[in-house]
Amino acid sequence: MYRIMIVDDEDYVRDLLVKNIRSSSLPVEVVAAAGDGREALESAILLKPDILITDISMPFMNGLELIKEMQKAGLFSKNVVISGYDEFDYARQAISLGVKDYLLKPFLPQELEEVLQKMIQELDSQKALQQNMSLLREQAFIREGLAREKAFKDLLEGRDCKDTGYQQLGVELSGDYYLAGVIRLTGGTWDFGSQERVEEFLLLIREGYLPPAIRIYAVSFDGTHLAVIWCGTGDSEAVFSGKVRAGMKKIQASLKKYYQIQLSCALGRPYRSLKDLSVSYQESMAVWKGTLDTETPIMFYGEENDTQEESSSSQIRDWKNQIRLSIRTGQKEEAAAQLQGLMKSYASLANKKSDYISVSVRELLYAIQSDMEQAGYGRDGMEPIAYMQDRIHYGSLMDMKKMLGDYIERCCLVVSEHSEETKASAVVKQIKLLLENNLKNSDIDLEWVAAQVHFSSSYVRQIFKQHTGEGFGEYLIRKRMEQAGILLQKTGLRIQEVAEECGYDNQRYFASSFKKYYGCTPTEFKKVVEKERLY
Repeated sequence: MYRIMIVDDEDYVRDLLVKNIRSSSLPVEVVAAAGDGREALESAILLKPDILITDISMPFMNGLELIKEMQKAGLFSKNVVISGYDEFDYARQAISLGVKDYLLKPFLPQELEEVLQKMIQELDSQKALQQNMSLLREQAFIREGLAREKAFKDLLEGRDCKDTGYQQLGVELSGDYYLAGVIRLTGGTWDFGSQERVEEFLLLIREGYLPPAIRIYAVSFDGTHLAVIWCGTGDSEAVFSGKVRAGMKKIQASLKKYYQIQLSCALGRPYRSLKDLSVSYQESMAVWKGTLDTETPIMFYGEENDTQEESSSSQIRDWKNQIRLSIRTGQKEEAAAQLQGLMKSYASLANKKSDYISVSVRELLYAIQSDMEQAGYGRDGMEPIAYMQDRIHYGSLMDMKKMLGDYIERCCLVVSEHSEETKASAVVKQIKLLLENNLKNSDIDLEWVAAQVHFSSSYVRQIFKQHTGEGFGEYLIRKRMEQAGILLQKTGLRIQEVAEECGYDNQRYFASSFKKYYGCTPTEFKKVVEKERLY
């Protein structure tokens, strides 16, 4: 709807114009009607009309003077002048002011409507042009942002180290040193889902925190973490790193004071060549992935504390198995405690084996998901990988601990919501799995299994008998004997070796148990098997 202002010192003409316009079906509205130019100018400055219909000859300020004053005030409406046959000189002046339409007194309502239709068409075209120009500017801005985003990602991931073309993107990458890092904000709601949002954040922290000789750029690979580039001049690597550290401390303090946002960052080493920026980024990621807490919010590569003894893969496997057992039985607190142990084990080797940790976490998630499906629980709300991939790849141990903790808690709640009978059945399944995977362990007994599934030995004995119809000891001996029979039939192992594989340290005791189960000694059994092979 376009706004129209009418100016005429003759009341009946003014009223007639208002009446005719309001009775038409045109997309316009009369926002003001004035009797002279001075009054009209005040209303025009306030209301900013799209179309001005004004008489030429008026007291105080005529129509052409009104148009001049409006243009001085930055108001460029579409102007229609009302003139008589004896006002040719005025009409000629109107042409110099850009007036192209006239209403010659006396005029018909149809003439007024035709003039207004023409004005509306011009305004529609003008609006479309402005929208197209605005869209083009916006698209150009987005394309430039996407180009910067790609350029930064290529640099950090080592795909491109050319120093040409960056200035066209508004990026100045010349300098003595280049350093990369990772930044994470907690406690705020800043979303780094687009390069525009990333650069808005940089505007907030760039001025006043870093020396003019050091420039900062950033990009986000996952919408959560910032991959940051610092470049500039410095007397030495230590001086350059010191200036970056001091600047980040200022930024950190400011964000905490004014926005209640906690900033954590890990930084690589400075390098003299732009092509080594990817190395600095890899170093910062190695530090970041090994971060389990925010006690040291600004961390540099090479300053990590390596005093913790490195955990073995078997220790990590044991922690993961215990977590799975706790989830299967719905023991949330036990699983949380075991997760803490697992994360400490990861932390002991994070700086050296970050890729191994990522793979190990994925394996744990898939294993938990598989356990839940085998136990009869659907995937609703349980699918982890799709939305956890970025956090596994780009996140720190702190991020992964939070992610795993939330997922494990959800799984435990699902399990615990089921009946006691279902829970007991799940416990029995875990006991069977434990026994099958540990038949070689001669120390297996009821107490050992009860400790693994975190229940009392009396409860384990009771539910195992109820669900299998077999006592725990009977079941263990049967599984060991079945395993012994398979090994004697299908392998060339000696009887002593078969006994050890089935969890027997004493060969005589193994032979005694074997004869009770099969009715013959292991030697006799082996001879029968060998004779059958001949035939």
